[in-house]
Amino acid sequence: MSTIKCNELVYIRRQVPDLAKAKSFLTDFGLISVAETADAIYFRGTDAAPHCYIIHEGPLSLLGFAFQAKNESDLHVLAAATGRQVEQIDEPGGGMRLRLQEPNGYAVDVVYGIEAREPINIERQAVNTGRRPLARAGTVLRLPQGQPTPVKRIAHVVLGTPIVSETAEWFAQTLGFVASDEVFGHGGSEHIASFLRVDKGDDYVDHHAFLPMRSATAGLHHVSFEAQDIDAVMADHHFLKSRGYDQLWGVGRHLLGSQLFDYWNDPFGHAHEHWADSDRLNASAPIGVWDVKEGLTNQWGDPPSDRFRNNVKP
Repeated sequence: MSTIKCNELVYIRRQVPDLAKAKSFLTDFGLISVAETADAIYFRGTDAAPHCYIIHEGPLSLLGFAFQAKNESDLHVLAAATGRQVEQIDEPGGGMRLRLQEPNGYAVDVVYGIEAREPINIERQAVNTGRRPLARAGTVLRLPQGQPTPVKRIAHVVLGTPIVSETAEWFAQTLGFVASDEVFGHGGSEHIASFLRVDKGDDYVDHHAFLPMRSATAGLHHVSFEAQDIDAVMADHHFLKSRGYDQLWGVGRHLLGSQLFDYWNDPFGHAHEHWADSDRLNASAPIGVWDVKEGLTNQWGDPPSDRFRNNVKP
């Protein structure tokens, strides 16, 4: 039984050698700058979370990420179980956090009480389909031109690690994560990846909020954001291409999770994903078990390159 069962991913925290370059990329990617302090810049999406991405200036590194506690009492339960202290957050939005360290050495904040903002309303036209051919009858589709589409929210983090099983077990035992799919190699003897979702009982949640994936060294593989819709993924693919950024992989549709995806590296080589249309599962979903040759494939689009698979940076 886990110590607590947390809610979804709240933010990622990174350190970058050039804040201006990072801000330019993240803005072009569709994040919205909402606050700047002496040593950090905070970004949000259009959902109510006050920020979902924090960058500090310094040598390139992943500093950590945060998940939401269901209530304040869970923070204190977790504090008692881990010997850590609950502290006030001295950052925009306030709130409380308990800072833990996962098996690869990265900080995992469990937070509660960060003040929400009003969601940002983004009007998107309905799309006609074969089954709903009159969804926008009488109107013509016109997408915004020459600008990024704001992302909705941060969705998941993929962490490269040489200790997949230990990492997955820590998140399951400490924060209550459950596996949606497990991927193995070498006839089942090597644990390649664990697609972990949060446990909210009968409520449906993203196929995965955290994914440890085997690599020679520990580091960030990619951070992922939900786009407004499939049109946003495609339009922003071409917008980022026009800005000269480094495309890593896409566009395609994953098998596990089923997202329509597009991956881009920031100026420092950390990968960022736009996606739309994920699988949503609840606690009754069975665990899928896959061989790596089947599980880490996509339903359409080019297969992943070695550059994508090995794109892990501390």
